[in-house]
Amino acid sequence: MSSILEQPLKFLRARVATGKPSVERDGGLYGFGVIRGVSIITRGEALGHDMWIDTEFLQSVSDAANAKNAGLKARFTHPGLSGDGLGTMLGKVTDARVSGTQVVGDLHFVESATKTPDGNLADYVMTLAEDTPEDFGLSIVFSVDPEQMAAHSEANTFNGRFVSPDEHNKNNYPHARMSQLRAVDVVDEPAANPDGLFHRKQEAAAEADAVMSYALGLKSERPTVQALGIDADRVKAAVHRFLSRNNLEVVEMAETTPQGDPATQPTREQFAAECKRFIAAFGQRGGEWFADGKSFDECQALHIAELNAALSAKDALIAELQGKLAAIDLGEPSPAKFGDATPSTKPKAPGLSGGFASRIRIAAPSQN
Repeated sequence: MSSILEQPLKFLRARVATGKPSVERDGGLYGFGVIRGVSIITRGEALGHDMWIDTEFLQSVSDAANAKNAGLKARFTHPGLSGDGLGTMLGKVTDARVSGTQVVGDLHFVESATKTPDGNLADYVMTLAEDTPEDFGLSIVFSVDPEQMAAHSEANTFNGRFVSPDEHNKNNYPHARMSQLRAVDVVDEPAANPDGLFHRKQEAAAEADAVMSYALGLKSERPTVQALGIDADRVKAAVHRFLSRNNLEVVEMAETTPQGDPATQPTREQFAAECKRFIAAFGQRGGEWFADGKSFDECQALHIAELNAALSAKDALIAELQGKLAAIDLGEPSPAKFGDATPSTKPKAPGLSGGFASRIRIAAPSQN
């Protein structure tokens, strides 16, 4: 089981999408009922995946669903780790279209959905949609396109920071891009699961995360585990024994960069303006420092240090020239030009009194 959980996710599931569907018990393509206007997916966070569903993704879902000539496969709940969905087929979703912030379509039930090993699932789902539509939702199963996601992130990265072009994406989650739409499944959304996570009995990955958070002391509440078939307290005891034997401990890392209020996160225009301010103050080096994440005060200190270093180099050159002029005053041959060792027959230069080495130093502005 552990080796399976360590493998990367192949198919992802979008959060539950709900709406106000219309039920026709005897209608549909197959004559066994249809629910019209079911919500397939909604713009927003893809819960559990740290990705953002934007309007482009909505259109991709609509196009992919309509590209399937026979309609998009619909099942009763997501299949589990060892299940393939056999016996849970409900029918097909057709006529997908983008409506506002959602993709909606029509769910047509097939005859087999009325005669499953678990009974008449078609009747159950239609009754659920009629009586408690707030508990009725769909969740798509899809494969991501990592190359498209990377390209979108790169195009919207400024000074090493990704800034979502969707103003509603306050946490700047990367925007999901799809390579394949596999199915859309009817799932429940019980009161114990108000955020619209997936069917708890089918979510081994979510349970594994909850168990490890409990075992490592990140959460004090003991999780309920069903799909994994393990005891959370035994896992916690095993983890503690391992840490003790190896002289290890769990330490919470401090934030290196304050996150702040998502509502105050800078926009692309603000990033650009700030970068221009750094460049105007410190030249091209200012842009490089800004990209490295340095503050304005840090850049000012670096700029002053570089100026002082340049002045020190000029002081050394001036001191060298002073020495040569002093030697001429003492009667040594004057070079054709400074830096040339060839003696000159030109008359000795008039004597110079005193030095003129630079005494300038640059310091940070007074804080008073």
